[in-house]
Amino acid sequence: MGLKEMDVLNKVLPKEKNPTGRAPKYSVEYYMMMAKEVADKGMTYRKAGEIYKVSHGTVSHWVKLYRQGILPNRLKKEKKDQATKESDLQRLERYVKNLKTEIGELYLENLMLKKALEYSRQIKREDLSVITSESLDQLRGGAE
Repeated sequence: MGLKEMDVLNKVLPKEKNPTGRAPKYSVEYYMMMAKEVADKGMTYRKAGEIYKVSHGTVSHWVKLYRQGILPNRLKKEKKDQATKESDLQRLERYVKNLKTEIGELYLENLMLKKALEYSRQIKREDLSVITSESLDQLRGGAE
């Protein structure tokens, strides 16, 4: 895995802005149900406000959104968040797969180095079994 791939995986995203205003008292689905009932049955905004325990301005706002067919950003965001979670999961699965591959390659490289070290030790032992002037110099000099 190269440096560029790591940069992409660890990319720092800008912070999302917090929504302005206070958090809604009820769920988006509750407001949309209220707006549907007001728009379809012709109930007044004030009467709906009394029944659903919200202001008539809130009723007006949600009825307007309902008639325009606009879903609030919160619903869109929830759907977007789900898609983002799925793509993040796939990205992380690919990352784990790449890490496992890299670990396997490093494990095999480690085994090869251990075998090469053992082979060099074996050659050195064989060279030292008969002491000659050349092997004596090698023994005093240490491993190369």
